[in-house]
Amino acid sequence: MIRLKESILVKRSLDYVFRYTSDFCHIQDWDPGVVSSVRIDQKKTGVGSQYDLVLKFGPFRPKMKYEIIAYDPFSKVVLKGVGESFTALDTIVFKKTAGGTQIDYQADIRFHRFESAIEKILSPIMKKTGEKAMAGLEHKLSQTRSLPNKTMWFKSGTSLPDYLADHLILPGMLLFSRFGYALGRRFRAEPEHELDGKKIVLTGGTSGIGKAAAFKLAEKKAFLTIIARNRAKAEQIQQELVKKTGNPHIDFLIADLSLMQDIKKVSETLKASKKNIDILINNAGALFNARKQTPEGLEQTFATDLLGVFLLTQYLKDALAASESPRIINVSSGGMYTQKIEVNDLENSQGQYNGAKAYARAKRGIVILTQIWAEQFKTHGIRVNAMHPGWVDTPGIKRSLPGFHQRLKRILRTPEQGADTIVWLASSKRAGQYTGLFWLDRRPHETVIFRGTCESVEERQILWEKLNAFLSKG
Repeated sequence: MIRLKESILVKRSLDYVFRYTSDFCHIQDWDPGVVSSVRIDQKKTGVGSQYDLVLKFGPFRPKMKYEIIAYDPFSKVVLKGVGESFTALDTIVFKKTAGGTQIDYQADIRFHRFESAIEKILSPIMKKTGEKAMAGLEHKLSQTRSLPNKTMWFKSGTSLPDYLADHLILPGMLLFSRFGYALGRRFRAEPEHELDGKKIVLTGGTSGIGKAAAFKLAEKKAFLTIIARNRAKAEQIQQELVKKTGNPHIDFLIADLSLMQDIKKVSETLKASKKNIDILINNAGALFNARKQTPEGLEQTFATDLLGVFLLTQYLKDALAASESPRIINVSSGGMYTQKIEVNDLENSQGQYNGAKAYARAKRGIVILTQIWAEQFKTHGIRVNAMHPGWVDTPGIKRSLPGFHQRLKRILRTPEQGADTIVWLASSKRAGQYTGLFWLDRRPHETVIFRGTCESVEERQILWEKLNAFLSKG
Protein backbone atom coordinates (compact mmCIF):
# COMPACT_ATOMS: atom_id res chain seq x y z
CA MET A 1 0.00 0.00 0.00
CA ILE A 2 1.12 3.56 -0.76
CA ARG A 3 0.01 6.20 1.73
CA LEU A 4 0.00 9.88 0.80
CA LYS A 5 -0.46 12.57 3.47
CA GLU A 6 -0.60 16.32 2.90
CA SER A 7 -1.89 19.33 4.85
CA ILE A 8 -2.61 22.85 3.67
CA LEU A 9 -3.94 26.08 5.18
CA VAL A 10 -6.20 28.37 3.15
CA LYS A 11 -7.76 31.74 3.93
CA ARG A 12 -11.30 30.70 3.13
CA SER A 13 -14.27 29.89 5.36
CA LEU A 14 -14.78 26.32 6.54
CA ASP A 15 -18.22 26.26 4.92
CA TYR A 16 -16.91 27.24 1.47
CA VAL A 17 -13.84 24.98 1.59
CA PHE A 18 -15.83 21.92 2.66
CA ARG A 19 -18.55 22.34 0.05
CA TYR A 20 -16.06 22.94 -2.77
CA THR A 21 -13.57 20.18 -1.92
CA SER A 22 -16.07 17.46 -1.00
CA ASP A 23 -17.74 17.67 -4.41
CA PHE A 24 -15.32 15.73 -6.63
CA CYS A 25 -16.75 17.39 -9.76
CA HIS A 26 -14.20 20.11 -8.98
CA ILE A 27 -11.12 17.87 -8.70
CA GLN A 28 -10.20 18.36 -12.36
CA ASP A 29 -9.71 22.08 -11.59
CA TRP A 30 -6.99 21.51 -9.00
CA ASP A 31 -5.47 18.06 -9.51
CA PRO A 32 -3.17 17.92 -12.57
CA GLY A 33 -3.44 14.13 -12.52
CA VAL A 34 -7.17 14.27 -13.35
CA VAL A 35 -8.28 15.01 -16.90
CA SER A 36 -12.01 15.07 -16.19
CA SER A 37 -14.55 14.28 -13.47
CA VAL A 38 -18.26 13.80 -14.13
CA ARG A 39 -21.01 13.34 -11.54
CA ILE A 40 -23.07 10.27 -12.46
CA ASP A 41 -25.90 10.68 -9.97
CA GLN A 42 -28.38 13.49 -9.48
CA LYS A 43 -28.68 13.43 -5.69
CA LYS A 44 -27.38 16.07 -3.31
CA THR A 45 -23.68 15.72 -2.46
CA GLY A 46 -23.33 13.18 0.35
CA VAL A 47 -23.00 9.47 1.03
CA GLY A 48 -23.59 7.61 -2.23
CA SER A 49 -22.56 10.43 -4.57
CA GLN A 50 -20.64 8.90 -7.50
CA TYR A 51 -18.12 10.29 -9.98
CA ASP A 52 -16.46 9.01 -13.17
CA LEU A 53 -12.85 10.18 -13.46
CA VAL A 54 -10.38 10.05 -16.33
CA LEU A 55 -6.82 10.15 -15.00
CA LYS A 56 -3.51 11.14 -16.55
CA PHE A 57 -0.78 8.52 -16.35
CA GLY A 58 1.87 9.20 -18.97
CA PRO A 59 0.33 8.66 -22.43
CA PHE A 60 -2.49 6.58 -20.93
CA ARG A 61 -5.88 7.78 -19.66
CA PRO A 62 -7.16 5.18 -17.18
CA LYS A 63 -10.69 5.50 -15.84
CA MET A 64 -11.77 5.36 -12.23
CA LYS A 65 -15.02 5.46 -10.27
CA TYR A 66 -15.25 7.33 -6.96
CA GLU A 67 -18.02 7.16 -4.38
CA ILE A 68 -18.49 9.11 -1.16
CA ILE A 69 -18.75 6.54 1.66
CA ALA A 70 -18.63 8.92 4.65
CA TYR A 71 -19.83 12.50 4.82
CA ASP A 72 -19.70 14.62 7.98
CA PRO A 73 -20.61 18.22 6.99
CA PHE A 74 -17.81 20.71 7.63
CA SER A 75 -15.68 18.02 9.27
CA LYS A 76 -14.76 15.03 7.09
CA VAL A 77 -15.47 13.31 3.80
CA VAL A 78 -14.23 9.85 2.76
CA LEU A 79 -14.22 8.64 -0.85
CA LYS A 80 -13.52 5.19 -2.24
CA GLY A 81 -12.04 4.95 -5.72
CA VAL A 82 -11.90 1.85 -7.92
CA GLY A 83 -9.78 1.62 -11.05
CA GLU A 84 -8.73 -1.20 -13.35
CA SER A 85 -5.48 -1.91 -11.50
CA PHE A 86 -5.77 -0.14 -8.15
CA THR A 87 -8.12 1.13 -5.47
CA ALA A 88 -7.89 4.29 -3.39
CA LEU A 89 -9.36 5.47 -0.11
CA ASP A 90 -9.26 9.25 0.24
CA THR A 91 -9.91 10.80 3.65
CA ILE A 92 -10.22 14.58 3.82
CA VAL A 93 -10.48 16.29 7.22
CA PHE A 94 -11.42 19.97 7.60
CA LYS A 95 -10.61 22.14 10.62
CA LYS A 96 -11.48 25.77 11.25
CA THR A 97 -8.50 27.96 12.13
CA ALA A 98 -8.10 31.56 13.21
CA GLY A 99 -7.16 32.55 9.68
CA GLY A 100 -9.32 30.21 7.61
CA THR A 101 -9.37 26.43 7.15
CA GLN A 102 -6.90 23.56 7.50
CA ILE A 103 -7.26 20.60 5.14
CA ASP A 104 -5.64 17.26 6.02
CA TYR A 105 -5.66 14.89 3.06
CA GLN A 106 -4.76 11.20 3.23
CA ALA A 107 -4.88 8.75 0.33
CA ASP A 108 -4.29 5.01 0.71
CA ILE A 109 -3.58 3.43 -2.67
CA ARG A 110 -3.47 -0.32 -3.24
CA PHE A 111 -2.36 -1.91 -6.50
CA HIS A 112 -3.43 -5.39 -7.46
CA ARG A 113 -2.20 -7.96 -9.94
CA PHE A 114 1.40 -7.40 -11.08
CA GLU A 115 1.39 -3.68 -10.24
CA SER A 116 1.85 -4.48 -6.53
CA ALA A 117 5.39 -5.62 -7.29
CA ILE A 118 6.43 -2.15 -8.38
CA GLU A 119 4.91 -0.14 -5.53
CA LYS A 120 8.38 0.89 -4.38
CA ILE A 121 9.06 2.41 -7.79
CA LEU A 122 5.67 4.08 -8.02
CA SER A 123 5.62 5.42 -4.45
CA PRO A 124 7.83 8.52 -5.00
CA ILE A 125 5.99 9.34 -8.23
CA MET A 126 2.61 9.04 -6.55
CA LYS A 127 3.74 11.16 -3.60
CA LYS A 128 4.96 13.86 -5.97
CA THR A 129 1.59 13.75 -7.71
CA GLY A 130 -0.15 14.12 -4.37
CA GLU A 131 1.95 17.15 -3.52
CA LYS A 132 1.00 18.79 -6.82
CA ALA A 133 -2.67 18.05 -6.27
CA MET A 134 -2.70 19.69 -2.85
CA ALA A 135 -0.67 22.63 -4.16
CA GLY A 136 -3.30 22.97 -6.87
CA LEU A 137 -6.12 22.87 -4.32
CA GLU A 138 -4.37 25.46 -2.16
CA HIS A 139 -3.89 27.71 -5.18
CA LYS A 140 -7.51 27.29 -6.29
CA LEU A 141 -8.92 28.07 -2.87
CA SER A 142 -6.57 31.01 -2.37
CA GLN A 143 -7.32 32.71 -5.67
CA THR A 144 -10.47 34.27 -7.03
CA ARG A 145 -9.38 33.61 -10.58
CA SER A 146 -9.26 30.17 -12.16
CA LEU A 147 -6.23 27.96 -12.18
CA PRO A 148 -4.20 27.82 -15.38
CA ASN A 149 -5.34 25.20 -17.85
CA LYS A 150 -4.19 21.75 -16.70
CA THR A 151 -2.21 21.41 -19.91
CA MET A 152 0.18 24.07 -18.57
CA TRP A 153 1.29 22.11 -15.53
CA PHE A 154 4.39 20.88 -17.34
CA LYS A 155 5.84 24.38 -16.89
CA SER A 156 6.03 23.84 -13.14
CA GLY A 157 7.74 20.49 -13.63
CA THR A 158 6.18 17.07 -14.16
CA SER A 159 7.67 13.83 -12.93
CA LEU A 160 10.33 12.31 -15.17
CA PRO A 161 8.21 9.28 -16.17
CA ASP A 162 5.32 11.53 -17.18
CA TYR A 163 7.60 13.83 -19.10
CA LEU A 164 9.23 10.99 -21.00
CA ALA A 165 5.92 9.28 -21.77
CA ASP A 166 4.25 12.44 -23.05
CA HIS A 167 7.16 14.10 -24.84
CA LEU A 168 9.44 11.56 -26.49
CA ILE A 169 8.92 11.17 -30.23
CA LEU A 170 8.63 7.37 -30.36
CA PRO A 171 5.65 7.02 -27.98
CA GLY A 172 3.87 9.79 -29.87
CA MET A 173 4.48 8.03 -33.16
CA LEU A 174 3.15 4.76 -31.80
CA LEU A 175 0.00 6.40 -30.44
CA PHE A 176 -0.73 8.13 -33.75
CA SER A 177 -0.14 4.99 -35.83
CA ARG A 178 -2.33 1.93 -36.26
CA PHE A 179 -0.49 0.42 -33.28
CA GLY A 180 -1.88 3.20 -31.08
CA TYR A 181 -5.35 2.37 -32.36
CA ALA A 182 -4.78 -1.26 -31.40
CA LEU A 183 -3.62 -0.25 -27.92
CA GLY A 184 -6.91 1.57 -27.39
CA ARG A 185 -9.09 -1.43 -28.20
CA ARG A 186 -10.28 -1.84 -24.60
CA PHE A 187 -11.87 1.61 -24.82
CA ARG A 188 -13.99 0.37 -27.72
CA ALA A 189 -15.74 -2.26 -25.59
CA GLU A 190 -18.52 0.22 -24.83
CA PRO A 191 -21.84 -0.80 -26.45
CA GLU A 192 -22.62 0.99 -29.70
CA HIS A 193 -25.66 3.26 -29.83
CA GLU A 194 -27.92 3.98 -32.77
CA LEU A 195 -28.53 7.52 -34.05
CA ASP A 196 -32.14 6.97 -35.06
CA GLY A 197 -33.28 10.14 -36.80
CA LYS A 198 -30.53 12.36 -35.39
CA LYS A 199 -29.91 15.22 -37.82
CA ILE A 200 -26.20 15.33 -38.55
CA VAL A 201 -24.30 17.79 -40.71
CA LEU A 202 -20.90 16.52 -41.85
CA THR A 203 -18.39 18.55 -43.82
CA GLY A 204 -15.89 16.86 -46.12
CA GLY A 205 -17.71 13.55 -46.28
CA THR A 206 -16.77 12.45 -49.80
CA SER A 207 -13.32 10.95 -49.19
CA GLY A 208 -10.90 9.72 -46.55
CA ILE A 209 -11.87 10.00 -42.90
CA GLY A 210 -15.07 11.93 -43.68
CA LYS A 211 -16.30 9.24 -46.06
CA ALA A 212 -15.57 6.50 -43.50
CA ALA A 213 -17.44 8.48 -40.85
CA ALA A 214 -20.37 9.04 -43.21
CA PHE A 215 -20.81 5.28 -43.72
CA LYS A 216 -20.75 4.56 -39.99
CA LEU A 217 -23.21 7.37 -39.24
CA ALA A 218 -25.53 6.19 -42.02
CA GLU A 219 -25.39 2.64 -40.65
CA LYS A 220 -26.50 4.03 -37.31
CA LYS A 221 -29.65 5.43 -38.99
CA ALA A 222 -28.71 9.10 -38.80
CA PHE A 223 -30.39 11.67 -41.03
CA LEU A 224 -27.17 12.77 -42.68
CA THR A 225 -26.42 15.91 -44.67
CA ILE A 226 -22.99 16.07 -46.29
CA ILE A 227 -21.52 19.43 -47.27
CA ALA A 228 -19.19 18.92 -50.23
CA ARG A 229 -17.48 21.02 -52.85
CA ASN A 230 -17.72 18.58 -55.77
CA ARG A 231 -21.27 17.78 -56.90
CA ALA A 232 -20.35 14.65 -58.85
CA LYS A 233 -18.53 13.13 -55.87
CA ALA A 234 -21.36 14.12 -53.53
CA GLU A 235 -23.95 12.41 -55.73
CA GLN A 236 -21.79 9.30 -55.95
CA ILE A 237 -21.31 9.08 -52.18
CA GLN A 238 -25.00 9.66 -51.57
CA GLN A 239 -25.88 6.74 -53.86
CA GLU A 240 -23.25 4.49 -52.23
CA LEU A 241 -24.47 5.30 -48.73
CA VAL A 242 -28.12 4.64 -49.54
CA LYS A 243 -27.34 1.41 -51.40
CA LYS A 244 -24.87 -0.08 -48.90
CA THR A 245 -26.48 1.00 -45.63
CA GLY A 246 -30.15 0.94 -46.61
CA ASN A 247 -30.57 4.38 -45.06
CA PRO A 248 -32.59 6.62 -47.41
CA HIS A 249 -32.12 9.74 -45.29
CA ILE A 250 -28.93 10.95 -46.93
CA ASP A 251 -28.66 14.27 -48.74
CA PHE A 252 -25.98 16.78 -49.60
CA LEU A 253 -25.36 20.48 -50.13
CA ILE A 254 -22.70 22.03 -52.33
CA ALA A 255 -20.39 24.69 -50.89
CA ASP A 256 -16.75 25.69 -51.00
CA LEU A 257 -15.95 26.04 -47.31
CA SER A 258 -13.04 28.37 -48.02
CA LEU A 259 -15.51 31.00 -49.27
CA MET A 260 -17.46 33.11 -46.79
CA GLN A 261 -20.34 33.65 -49.19
CA ASP A 262 -20.74 29.90 -49.76
CA ILE A 263 -20.68 29.23 -46.02
CA LYS A 264 -23.33 31.84 -45.34
CA LYS A 265 -25.53 30.53 -48.15
CA VAL A 266 -25.31 26.87 -47.12
CA SER A 267 -25.96 27.83 -43.49
CA GLU A 268 -29.12 29.69 -44.47
CA THR A 269 -30.26 26.67 -46.51
CA LEU A 270 -29.68 24.36 -43.56
CA LYS A 271 -31.54 26.60 -41.12
CA ALA A 272 -34.45 26.93 -43.53
CA SER A 273 -34.73 23.19 -44.21
CA LYS A 274 -34.07 21.89 -40.68
CA LYS A 275 -35.69 23.23 -37.53
CA ASN A 276 -32.81 21.89 -35.53
CA ILE A 277 -29.45 20.20 -35.99
CA ASP A 278 -28.40 17.54 -33.49
CA ILE A 279 -24.74 17.15 -34.43
CA LEU A 280 -22.31 19.25 -36.46
CA ILE A 281 -19.08 17.55 -37.51
CA ASN A 282 -16.46 19.98 -38.81
CA ASN A 283 -14.28 17.50 -40.67
CA ALA A 284 -13.40 19.27 -43.95
CA GLY A 285 -9.81 20.47 -44.22
CA ALA A 286 -6.85 20.50 -46.54
CA LEU A 287 -3.09 20.97 -46.52
CA PHE A 288 -1.83 23.24 -49.31
CA ASN A 289 1.88 23.11 -50.13
CA ALA A 290 1.84 26.45 -51.95
CA ARG A 291 0.46 29.70 -50.58
CA LYS A 292 -2.64 30.73 -52.53
CA GLN A 293 -5.49 33.14 -52.08
CA THR A 294 -9.18 32.39 -52.37
CA PRO A 295 -11.35 34.42 -54.79
CA GLU A 296 -12.28 36.50 -51.73
CA GLY A 297 -8.64 37.43 -51.16
CA LEU A 298 -7.93 35.25 -48.09
CA GLU A 299 -5.05 32.85 -47.66
CA GLN A 300 -6.38 29.40 -48.50
CA THR A 301 -5.24 27.41 -45.43
CA PHE A 302 -6.61 30.00 -43.02
CA ALA A 303 -9.87 30.30 -44.95
CA THR A 304 -10.45 26.55 -45.27
CA ASP A 305 -9.11 25.09 -42.05
CA LEU A 306 -9.89 27.77 -39.47
CA LEU A 307 -12.16 30.60 -40.61
CA GLY A 308 -14.54 28.27 -42.45
CA VAL A 309 -15.03 26.13 -39.34
CA PHE A 310 -15.60 29.23 -37.21
CA LEU A 311 -18.18 30.78 -39.55
CA LEU A 312 -20.18 27.60 -40.15
CA THR A 313 -20.35 26.87 -36.42
CA GLN A 314 -21.38 30.39 -35.51
CA TYR A 315 -24.06 30.49 -38.22
CA LEU A 316 -25.53 27.15 -37.08
CA LYS A 317 -25.35 27.81 -33.34
CA ASP A 318 -29.07 28.57 -32.98
CA ALA A 319 -30.09 25.50 -34.99
CA LEU A 320 -27.94 23.37 -32.70
CA ALA A 321 -29.30 25.05 -29.56
CA ALA A 322 -32.81 24.06 -30.68
CA SER A 323 -31.88 20.38 -30.38
CA GLU A 324 -32.40 18.31 -27.24
CA SER A 325 -28.75 17.28 -26.71
CA PRO A 326 -26.63 18.93 -29.42
CA ARG A 327 -22.99 18.17 -30.08
CA ILE A 328 -20.21 19.75 -32.13
CA ILE A 329 -17.22 17.64 -33.15
CA ASN A 330 -14.18 19.43 -34.55
CA VAL A 331 -11.56 17.38 -36.37
CA SER A 332 -8.07 18.64 -35.64
CA SER A 333 -4.66 17.06 -36.19
CA GLY A 334 -1.81 15.72 -34.09
CA GLY A 335 0.37 18.13 -36.05
CA MET A 336 -1.10 20.98 -34.00
CA TYR A 337 1.12 19.89 -31.09
CA THR A 338 4.13 21.34 -32.91
CA GLN A 339 2.76 24.86 -33.43
CA LYS A 340 1.49 27.87 -31.53
CA ILE A 341 -1.31 29.99 -32.98
CA GLU A 342 0.14 33.16 -34.52
CA VAL A 343 -2.65 35.66 -33.97
CA ASN A 344 -0.74 38.41 -35.77
CA ASP A 345 -0.16 36.25 -38.83
CA LEU A 346 -3.31 34.17 -39.25
CA GLU A 347 -2.96 34.24 -43.04
CA ASN A 348 0.66 33.03 -43.05
CA SER A 349 2.10 36.01 -44.89
CA GLN A 350 5.25 36.48 -42.80
CA GLY A 351 8.40 34.63 -43.80
CA GLN A 352 8.57 31.67 -46.12
CA TYR A 353 5.29 29.80 -46.43
CA ASN A 354 5.27 26.23 -45.14
CA GLY A 355 2.10 24.29 -45.88
CA ALA A 356 2.46 21.77 -43.05
CA LYS A 357 3.16 24.53 -40.53
CA ALA A 358 0.22 26.64 -41.74
CA TYR A 359 -2.06 23.59 -41.49
CA ALA A 360 -0.84 22.80 -37.96
CA ARG A 361 -1.40 26.40 -36.84
CA ALA A 362 -4.95 26.32 -38.16
CA LYS A 363 -5.62 23.04 -36.37
CA ARG A 364 -4.21 24.55 -33.16
CA GLY A 365 -6.77 27.31 -33.66
CA ILE A 366 -9.54 24.70 -33.92
CA VAL A 367 -8.59 23.28 -30.52
CA ILE A 368 -8.61 26.79 -28.99
CA LEU A 369 -12.05 27.49 -30.49
CA THR A 370 -13.31 24.18 -29.12
CA GLN A 371 -12.40 25.23 -25.59
CA ILE A 372 -13.90 28.70 -26.04
CA TRP A 373 -17.13 27.33 -27.51
CA ALA A 374 -17.39 24.67 -24.81
CA GLU A 375 -17.54 27.42 -22.21
CA GLN A 376 -19.75 29.80 -24.19
CA PHE A 377 -22.26 27.18 -25.34
CA LYS A 378 -22.87 25.62 -21.92
CA THR A 379 -25.99 27.73 -21.47
CA HIS A 380 -27.32 26.29 -24.75
CA GLY A 381 -26.60 22.71 -23.70
CA ILE A 382 -24.21 22.24 -26.63
CA ARG A 383 -21.31 19.85 -26.04
CA VAL A 384 -18.21 20.79 -28.03
CA ASN A 385 -15.20 18.48 -28.40
CA ALA A 386 -12.19 18.23 -30.66
CA MET A 387 -10.41 15.09 -31.78
CA HIS A 388 -7.56 14.01 -33.94
CA PRO A 389 -7.66 10.83 -35.96
CA GLY A 390 -3.98 9.88 -35.76
CA TRP A 391 -1.93 9.26 -38.88
CA VAL A 392 -4.36 8.03 -41.50
CA ASP A 393 -3.78 6.73 -45.01
CA THR A 394 -5.97 9.09 -47.02
CA PRO A 395 -5.79 10.50 -50.55
CA GLY A 396 -5.13 13.93 -49.02
CA ILE A 397 -2.06 12.73 -47.11
CA LYS A 398 -0.71 10.89 -50.14
CA ARG A 399 -1.15 14.01 -52.28
CA SER A 400 0.03 16.68 -49.82
CA LEU A 401 2.78 14.77 -47.96
CA PRO A 402 4.07 12.13 -50.40
CA GLY A 403 7.38 11.63 -48.57
CA PHE A 404 5.65 11.14 -45.22
CA HIS A 405 3.15 8.76 -46.81
CA GLN A 406 5.85 6.70 -48.50
CA ARG A 407 7.96 6.31 -45.34
CA LEU A 408 5.13 5.49 -42.94
CA LYS A 409 2.43 3.91 -45.09
CA ARG A 410 2.92 0.52 -43.43
CA ILE A 411 1.89 1.86 -40.03
CA LEU A 412 -0.75 4.40 -41.09
CA ARG A 413 -4.30 3.88 -39.89
CA THR A 414 -7.17 3.05 -42.19
CA PRO A 415 -9.79 5.80 -42.72
CA GLU A 416 -12.21 3.70 -40.66
CA GLN A 417 -9.78 3.67 -37.73
CA GLY A 418 -9.27 7.40 -38.06
CA ALA A 419 -13.03 8.00 -38.07
CA ASP A 420 -13.75 5.81 -35.05
CA THR A 421 -13.54 8.58 -32.43
CA ILE A 422 -15.67 10.92 -34.56
CA VAL A 423 -18.47 8.35 -34.64
CA TRP A 424 -18.03 7.59 -30.93
CA LEU A 425 -18.25 11.28 -30.00
CA ALA A 426 -21.43 11.52 -32.08
CA SER A 427 -23.18 8.41 -30.76
CA SER A 428 -21.90 7.53 -27.30
CA LYS A 429 -24.00 8.41 -24.27
CA ARG A 430 -20.81 8.66 -22.22
CA ALA A 431 -19.21 11.07 -24.70
CA GLY A 432 -22.26 13.29 -24.33
CA GLN A 433 -21.21 14.03 -20.74
CA TYR A 434 -18.00 15.81 -21.76
CA THR A 435 -17.23 19.15 -23.35
CA GLY A 436 -14.10 21.10 -24.21
CA LEU A 437 -11.77 18.11 -24.44
CA PHE A 438 -9.32 16.88 -27.09
CA TRP A 439 -9.71 13.19 -27.97
CA LEU A 440 -7.68 10.43 -29.59
CA ASP A 441 -8.95 6.85 -29.62
CA ARG A 442 -11.90 7.69 -27.35
CA ARG A 443 -9.61 9.07 -24.65
CA PRO A 444 -9.00 12.73 -23.73
CA HIS A 445 -5.45 13.97 -24.25
CA GLU A 446 -3.40 17.02 -23.42
CA THR A 447 -3.56 19.96 -25.83
CA VAL A 448 -0.09 21.33 -25.07
CA ILE A 449 3.06 19.21 -24.94
CA PHE A 450 5.92 21.36 -26.20
CA ARG A 451 7.02 24.48 -24.38
CA GLY A 452 6.11 27.66 -26.20
CA THR A 453 3.09 26.30 -28.06
CA CYS A 454 0.40 27.44 -25.61
CA GLU A 455 -1.37 30.70 -26.30
CA SER A 456 -1.93 33.37 -23.67
CA VAL A 457 -5.32 34.60 -22.49
CA GLU A 458 -4.72 37.78 -24.48
CA GLU A 459 -3.92 35.82 -27.65
CA ARG A 460 -7.14 33.83 -27.28
CA GLN A 461 -9.07 37.05 -27.09
CA ILE A 462 -7.30 38.48 -30.13
CA LEU A 463 -8.05 35.31 -32.12
CA TRP A 464 -11.70 35.45 -31.12
CA GLU A 465 -12.06 39.12 -32.03
CA LYS A 466 -10.32 38.73 -35.39
CA LEU A 467 -12.49 35.77 -36.40
CA ASN A 468 -15.65 37.52 -35.24
CA ALA A 469 -14.79 40.49 -37.47
CA PHE A 470 -15.44 38.24 -40.49
CA LEU A 471 -19.04 37.56 -39.45
CA SER A 472 -20.08 41.01 -40.64
CA LYS A 473 -18.15 40.54 -43.89
CA GLY A 474 -19.69 37.21 -44.84
